[in-house]
Amino acid sequence: MLRRLLLVLALFTRLPVAGQGLPAPTDTAQVRARLGEGWRLLARNNDSALALNRQLLRASQRLHFPYGVAQSCLQLGTALRNASEFDSSFYYARRAQALFEAQHRADGVAWVLNLNAQTYKRMGDAQGVELLTRKGLEQARQALALARSGPYPAVMVSALTTQGIIYRDLNLPDSARACYQEAMRVELQHRPVPSSLGVVYANYGQLLMDYDRNYPPAIGYFRRALVQHRAQHNRNGLEHAYRQLSWAYRLQGRHAQAVAAADTCLALGRAIGDPHRLSNSLEAACFAYRDAGRYREATDLMEERRLLDNNTNRLEKTRAVTRIEAAYRLEKQQARIASLALANARKQKVLLALGVGLSVLAGLLAFGAWQYRAQRRANAQLRATNQTVVENNARIQEQAARLTLLLRELHHRVKNNLAIVSSLLNLQSGSLADPVAARAVREGRQRVEAMGLIHQGLYQTEQVVSVDMRPYLATLVENLLAAYGFDEDRFDLVLELDLPALDVDRAVPLGLILNELVTNALKHAYARVARPLLRVYLGSPAGGLLLEVEDNGPGRPPGYDTGNSFGTQLIGALSQQIGGEMTMSNEPGACFRLWVPAAAVLVG
Repeated sequence: MLRRLLLVLALFTRLPVAGQGLPAPTDTAQVRARLGEGWRLLARNNDSALALNRQLLRASQRLHFPYGVAQSCLQLGTALRNASEFDSSFYYARRAQALFEAQHRADGVAWVLNLNAQTYKRMGDAQGVELLTRKGLEQARQALALARSGPYPAVMVSALTTQGIIYRDLNLPDSARACYQEAMRVELQHRPVPSSLGVVYANYGQLLMDYDRNYPPAIGYFRRALVQHRAQHNRNGLEHAYRQLSWAYRLQGRHAQAVAAADTCLALGRAIGDPHRLSNSLEAACFAYRDAGRYREATDLMEERRLLDNNTNRLEKTRAVTRIEAAYRLEKQQARIASLALANARKQKVLLALGVGLSVLAGLLAFGAWQYRAQRRANAQLRATNQTVVENNARIQEQAARLTLLLRELHHRVKNNLAIVSSLLNLQSGSLADPVAARAVREGRQRVEAMGLIHQGLYQTEQVVSVDMRPYLATLVENLLAAYGFDEDRFDLVLELDLPALDVDRAVPLGLILNELVTNALKHAYARVARPLLRVYLGSPAGGLLLEVEDNGPGRPPGYDTGNSFGTQLIGALSQQIGGEMTMSNEPGACFRLWVPAAAVLVG
């Protein structure tokens, strides 16, 4: 065990620290040399790899070095995949693929396809979606076909290994075995650089352990993998090999050796900077300590793994919400710019009118001072001034009409863009096999359509900054009734509107809140109701704003809590945004009330 820990410490001391003693490359030769260093760092410390490859991307762009840009994008995408930032990984992979294709580098394209395969595999593991895993398998097959056309042995071995791992995850051990064996033949025949022989050994040993229950040969392959990874200073490979070695020892009942191997793989997992690998290391160490009778350490490791997985999932959700909020803020800023443009036009009109008035006053004063001939000249000048005023007024009116038309066109385009997004979501929901995912996409489409109705109302009327709520709410509810299969002739809809018009900043959040509340009623309230009834009230009592949505269903059962659902969280966030408070009660059906005090309405 001491020897293993000394080995880990030695590996730590060999790592460069990102940003220290690493000046930016000044020519393409330096970039090429540092690209190899960035590739090797991917197997040793992901944070350092991220920092170095970002620096290399900037340097390659500054030097107009296409290969450097493509390769640094590929390596940056790999580091981002290791950090579970899948969207960013796909973004850099697409950039790298386009650049490699433009340079006719089939090996580079094959590496990108293999990266995509591994990213889809990671996403499938994280989300429990087999469709993503199979999409990764298809990308790996494309990478292998392109690598064989070269041939390019290094990427061929990597693509075969990726396929074998995915086949193993899909419970197809024979297909996985064939991939691993072919990968070993290619490695031993061509000796490619970089070599992936250690990765193949470790995964083949895992297959022998998991499916054949043949532990001694499996341990032999793990030890051969360790030799390869130590020679390459490959931390990722060492972590995986020690983890599998711990599993094999534990299954043999050799608990002391299992704990020692688990300690080494856990130390490596903490240093690499890859949350996926750290989670796997914690799992292996937890089971090793548990079977060794060290239950307290096992419990601590299990809790650490749970917190790590929760934080990783929470980070993915936070990124998704951040993207939605950024899109909403952009739309709000565009509306504010349009409003400021109108206000600026009004101020210009006032200033022009004041200027004209001053000119007229100056003419009148001159008219009183001049004699008859001067009066004639003043009259002529006054007529010319009046003509200028008329032309300026006409120009101002034309500009105001043009700005109004531009605002209507802006709302029209926003509505069309939202309709395109809705159509894309509709197509996506039709292609999803998972009913939960399909339902989530459909509900997202309904939210997009709720916003689109507001912009449709704005461009169809002369009022470009306020929304007529009566047709908007009626259309929104009717669309939801149709979406959930309710017949309007057999459904009682009561709309009570004491506040017929609202500005855009309140109409959008209220429309989304109403969409969530009506959707919730249509999904849960009327299963045992002969004649469904839905009442929607929007008014302005005491200067505030009140929204009520009430159904005649059975109401919420005691202890029922929907606080963790996305819809409830969205309602809460939108209510806070407009300064309101949402309450729920049974009267006897479910009744939801949103109250926005007068102070919040005035501030908004």
